[in-house]
Amino acid sequence: MEKRFQIQKEVSDSIIENRFIGLILCSPRLGKSKCVIDALNTVSRPLEVLILAPKIPILGSWEVEMKKWNLRSNINVTLEWSNSIKKNKKFYDLIVCDEIHDYNLSVLSFIKMKQLSGSRILAMTGTLNETDENRISNILKLKKLYSYSFEQAIDDGIIADYRITCIGIDLSEDEQTLYTIWDNRFNRAVEIGNHRGIKGIISKRADIIYNSVTKLNKTKELIDGIDRCLIFTARSTITDQIGDGAFHGKSDKNTLSLFSNGSLNKLSVISMISMGVSIPDLKTVVFNQVKSGDSLCIQQSLRAANPDRDRIAQIYIIYLQNTVDEVWMQMAIQNFNPLKITYL
Repeated sequence: MEKRFQIQKEVSDSIIENRFIGLILCSPRLGKSKCVIDALNTVSRPLEVLILAPKIPILGSWEVEMKKWNLRSNINVTLEWSNSIKKNKKFYDLIVCDEIHDYNLSVLSFIKMKQLSGSRILAMTGTLNETDENRISNILKLKKLYSYSFEQAIDDGIIADYRITCIGIDLSEDEQTLYTIWDNRFNRAVEIGNHRGIKGIISKRADIIYNSVTKLNKTKELIDGIDRCLIFTARSTITDQIGDGAFHGKSDKNTLSLFSNGSLNKLSVISMISMGVSIPDLKTVVFNQVKSGDSLCIQQSLRAANPDRDRIAQIYIIYLQNTVDEVWMQMAIQNFNPLKITYL
């Protein structure tokens, strides 16, 4: 805990020294929101602050943290989903962009407009690859103020170590036939430059992977031997068939609370709790489906990395061999330590 507080103070000091302008890269589980709150608590004059986040649950976490760390009453905070910023015409002294790596170009462009009107921009993220960093830098011209990776946090004992097991399986015969058809259409569309039609082809090909019965059955088989785990999928219809409960846009919202308090031990989700939410007593994550973004995979995987008596987080990724799913898996794990990855 002393190391955590030390890093948090260093982050807060860097924010203050740079007048709340710049980019902070801090490992998930460190407590980035506390760093910002501590910095804001040094400001005596009234401030209008907008806090943006790409997922609604993150905003709920900010509400909790602001109360917990006694944010000063002179700091007037508005919490908003990042995709809604285009409708917000109000001026803010400071805009805090939480998990900025997950913002699309349109959102970044609207933030740029706010920046040009005089708002200070403080961007934060737990994971940042080179592509995302270049995109953010090109638009907002923010200097990196502090960098503390999740591997550093593991070395310092702030988060648990991890091991990844990638399990390759084959499509069923019927699935393979359909996949080959759409994969050939994709390759043909690329060859002839049919950019208008390629989006629909990609969606059809992805549906075969996301809805694979072979992958569903393998996931069920795997979690049968696990006492407690969080399972990530890509479709609510698959989510509803795995584990003791499901959490997605159309599910019972109580299932997340039941999982957190231990009433449920196997919760299946899409990607709604990848950032900003802590789950007690969780040491295993199972991916029925990974997306190609390495930042998202890191965030999701580290849900299981709470320090707990030197227990190692176990991460399982099920992927379909010789398909684009294998490419997505390789892209998703590219920033993990290869010495901690096993392929079956």
